[in-house]
This record gives sequence, structure tokens and C-alpha cells, in this order.
Amino acid sequence: MYGLFYSAIDIAFILQDLKLGCREESKVLDSIWENEKSLLSEQYRDNKRKFLLDIYQWSHYILDKDAIDKELVAIQKDLKHSDRTLQLDQLSGYFSDFDIFFKSCRIKILYGGIKFVCIGFRELLNKYGYKRKSPLILQYIKHCLIFYHLEVTIYGRGSCDIETVDLDKILMFRVIS
Repeated sequence: MYGLFYSAIDIAFILQDLKLGCREESKVLDSIWENEKSLLSEQYRDNKRKFLLDIYQWSHYILDKDAIDKELVAIQKDLKHSDRTLQLDQLSGYFSDFDIFFKSCRIKILYGGIKFVCIGFRELLNKYGYKRKSPLILQYIKHCLIFYHLEVTIYGRGSCDIETVDLDKILMFRVIS
């Protein structure tokens, strides 16, 4: 459940995807801080400054990942001399997390000016390294839908049960008010 809460890198990644200007980005961050506080990682719920600084740090990393990764060895040596460490697990392998899709849907719909997010079911699974829908994946998707207050429908039709949807269908995600 801990991974379902918004982390700074989650929001930084989603903001990069929204491609907002500085003012719009600032408004979105203020809105997330005011309206989504219960979905923020616990470390940010009472500290807006840390929340914003961490998001901007990750935004810079995402924008210049290749250059920063090249300097990683030098950064580690510098930090070693100051008795600090770098969380290497945060720098790699992050974007494979399946829940980022649902976090992104919620933020894009509520603060990105769109009404819904569409994606093919097979495409969604493939995007995160899954080939077929297993009971475990379906259970996790249902958990994410409940946690982020999202409903899923088949494009051009009504609501559906994610467990019975064919892999070749286009899914539409909306925020439940």
C-alpha cells in the first residue's frame, strides 16, 4: 500500500509528461498540495517545502538523466567524504512501477485539463512488462482503481468489470467524484 501514495519522483515524472509552463506547473503543484494531501507520501503531508524541493530535484534528474548518470561515480566519492550516501535504487528501475499509470491518470484528469485517459488493455499491460492478465494483476488493478477513485469503462460503451474485459479493448479511465 505504501507504494500507492504519491512520491516526489511520481509527481515529477507526471509533470514532465504534462509539459506545462512554469505558472501552470506551479498551480498544479499547489492544487495537488491542497487537494491530494491524503494521497501524498507521509513525509510530505506536513512539509510543503520538502515536497516542492524534492519534486524539483527529481524533475532536474529526469531532464538530464544521462549527464547525471555519467557523473554518478564522482558524486558517490564526494558524498563518501561528507558521510552521506546516495539512494541508488531511486535512480534506476523506477519507471517500471505499474501504479504510476494510475497516479498519472488521476493527476492528469484532475489537474491536467483532460476528462479521461484512454489506453488499450494489452498496451497497458505490455507497457509495464506483462503479457497477460493474471488474477494477481487484475486484483492489483482493482485495488488501484479503488485507491485513486477511478472508474474504468470500455471505450464507446458503459462501465465494465476489469476481470472480464477482453485484452483487445480500449479502456477509458475517469475520476469518480
